Amino acid sequence: MTPLLRPFAPRAGATLPPGGRRLALPAVLLLACTLLAPAQARIEALPQPAIQPSQGGGDFTPPAVQPAAPLIEPSGSSSVPRIQPSGQPQAEPLRLPQPEDEATMAQLRRLRATALAPARKGSAAEKAAARSAWVLGLLYLHGERVPLDRTQARYWFERARALGEPHASAGLAWCEIDGCVGPPQPAAARPWIAQLRAVDAPLALLLEWWAQERLAPLPLSAAAPRAPDAPPQENGHAALLQRAAQAGSAQALNELGLRQIAAARLPDALAQFRAAAPRSPAAASNARLLASRMEQTISAQPAPHTADEWLAQARRYHRGDGVPSNYTEAIRLYQIAAASGSRPAKRMLELIYSRPAPDGTIDVAWMRQLSTMELSPEGSVLTLQPPPTPQLFVRDPTPLYALIPQEWRSGRPVGPR
Repeated sequence: MTPLLRPFAPRAGATLPPGGRRLALPAVLLLACTLLAPAQARIEALPQPAIQPSQGGGDFTPPAVQPAAPLIEPSGSSSVPRIQPSGQPQAEPLRLPQPEDEATMAQLRRLRATALAPARKGSAAEKAAARSAWVLGLLYLHGERVPLDRTQARYWFERARALGEPHASAGLAWCEIDGCVGPPQPAAARPWIAQLRAVDAPLALLLEWWAQERLAPLPLSAAAPRAPDAPPQENGHAALLQRAAQAGSAQALNELGLRQIAAARLPDALAQFRAAAPRSPAAASNARLLASRMEQTISAQPAPHTADEWLAQARRYHRGDGVPSNYTEAIRLYQIAAASGSRPAKRMLELIYSRPAPDGTIDVAWMRQLSTMELSPEGSVLTLQPPPTPQLFVRDPTPLYALIPQEWRSGRPVGPR
């Protein structure tokens, strides 16, 4: 019992009057509340220590204060990236062919300096400048030792003509026929061709033929019906080519050889190509190709006798090596080689028939893929060989190509036109 409540405690043996117990208890409680209120206020005014979580060993661990719930954010990135075009946004810079070495660059600088050097009218320096400008026009026209630039070619042809180069009109005529600057205008080449006749008659005839070829590629007489055994009728257009060839134009002879091939007159075509070969790289290439094909045709006439010979012949037709591709003939020859005991031929037939087309016929795409496969004598696939590159009969890049001085030619093979 506390001292504050001690005066109200009954003594031992004392008794309370009736009803005293009911009055004493509320009085005691009222007195206790009155005395304890200031003490409770003083306790609340004291600083309260922060509640620390239990480090273990206690019976009670107060719950940790939970942080406030974060705001709900939309999924994904809050910033929209910039839309980029598909593929590579910037093309690779154009790579132009560079001169082969410093000596070639120095030679080109000297040639350009000579072409631009001032010279007195009719002097040797003017003739050297005219010749240098003409050569520069040919180089830019064909991309020899310099980047191909027909606008530059036209500029140097015009300068060569202004300086008195006799062949400059040929360059200007071809620029009109082929379109060095702007679209081709073959009719505009005729004044330049007229000036060229007194300088180079064969070339003038050839350029006139090219102008008519571009204006009217298909002669009207070609549509006229005639007997199958009747010789072709010559017209003015074809006569120009004949006259140019008779006058000694190598490009005209090469063109006639191409026409002989189209007419299946191979010996005549070979004669035309060989006549033009010393002055036309294209004619020399065509002569070698045609002679090789004619030799292959002659050597292919005897029928094969052994399994290996039948297999080699089947591969030629399968790959189109020296002959046109013919899958039907290739399969027939594979069958003969397999019947003669060739295991690679038997294995190739198994591969061919293993993947037919949906309609049950031979799958042409699969045949083309099989043509790149090389089989061992036991019939196993060894390697994939690239298909042979077809060789084509070609023309010189332009009728002026033969006029490029030999020291300026790069020696690259001529391509189809």
